[in-house]
Amino acid sequence: MLGALSSAPIPAWLLAKKERANNQVMSIINSKCFHQILGSRELGGAGLVALHTAAFLRDESQTSPVWVPGDGPALRTAKDLDLQPETYDLKHVFGTRRIRAAWESWRFGRRLRRRGAGLVHTHSLSHYGALHLGLKWSGLKRIVHVHLEEPEAYLRWALKRPPELIITCAQFLVEHARRCLPERFRERQRIVALPNAVNTQRFYPGDRQAAKQRLGAPLDQPLALMLANLAPHKGQETTVRAVALLKQRGVRVQCWLAGTEREEHGFTQRLQALIGELGVADRVRLLGYRDDAPELLRAADFFLLPSTCEGLPLTVVEAQASKVPVLAAPTAGIPEVVQDGETGILIRAEDAEGYARRLEDLINHPESSRRIAERAFERTTRKHNWRNYCERLWELYQGLLGMPIVRAGTDTSDDVNRSFSSTMASETS
Repeated sequence: MLGALSSAPIPAWLLAKKERANNQVMSIINSKCFHQILGSRELGGAGLVALHTAAFLRDESQTSPVWVPGDGPALRTAKDLDLQPETYDLKHVFGTRRIRAAWESWRFGRRLRRRGAGLVHTHSLSHYGALHLGLKWSGLKRIVHVHLEEPEAYLRWALKRPPELIITCAQFLVEHARRCLPERFRERQRIVALPNAVNTQRFYPGDRQAAKQRLGAPLDQPLALMLANLAPHKGQETTVRAVALLKQRGVRVQCWLAGTEREEHGFTQRLQALIGELGVADRVRLLGYRDDAPELLRAADFFLLPSTCEGLPLTVVEAQASKVPVLAAPTAGIPEVVQDGETGILIRAEDAEGYARRLEDLINHPESSRRIAERAFERTTRKHNWRNYCERLWELYQGLLGMPIVRAGTDTSDDVNRSFSSTMASETS
């Protein structure tokens, strides 16, 4: 009976019914907006996640407006990706005049509301906290993304009116965020860990010597690289001190520091002064803002991040996907992707001597360096690839909006076929 049923032609009326259902699913999905709100003009890890998410959704034929707070690298990159970003100015929202701040927040919420139903994914805790009135008034489902381990007092302020969904970039941040919620929300608030991922189509191993030649790096010396905003908590000073220690021991190594200050606090000048004071101007280069991170990593022999405050840094998994050994501090979510001695080296953030010693050891034992890089590459490309990340995020979006779950990159008919199989079996028997 079942064999005969499976080989029987599908009646025209049932095919038409299936087509109508398929069109209805697509109509529901395509009528939504998935807003991405960036919190900085600069382009750090949070901004990259937001822009790559918008690009992924666009490629899935979805509408994902990108909101950037003014001109800068984030806006230029969004334009390069053809995301048609919009800008917003929130200087009054963060001001001390409460009525003006509430008015500006409401105006922003009105701009969101005009785009129709959907959700708003805010990639900055401070902006979510400052905009909570406007976001609520927009009528959109709200998501806030915790990209960094923030002080508890700051989290309590930002999350005093929690959204429908909190996403964290690392598992350890789930309980950290939950502790900071108002007591009445702690048990019922939905918090999901979605560990950061890497775009393996951009970040992959290459010919290291050829990459060095293209970038003008010395071919006869190891290259240690940092990709991070210039800030005291990122650890550039520790890296410079480690290079100075290596120079004293006669170990030749070049160090490139890529990144800029997000706000002018004089740290760049402080770093330049330290480089001069320690006599390593011939070993350390400040590259400024760079948009060629994949090429820099393909040229690097080592990646360093002696940071004291992070979430789960994108640059770490990008280095691992490029087969570059990572030496980093056991800060925040870093130990979730760097297992000491297996997929990287963990060293205290302030321990310049420790970084110098481990770098010298890896330089003298290249087989150990290769083994660590291979293990990290295998794990990262398997567990932290961008495609899996986006598919999981897309499922979260659909679930939050109560939409039919449609897998990314597939025809929606694949997802409704099962219901029609059972319908056919019951209606034709």
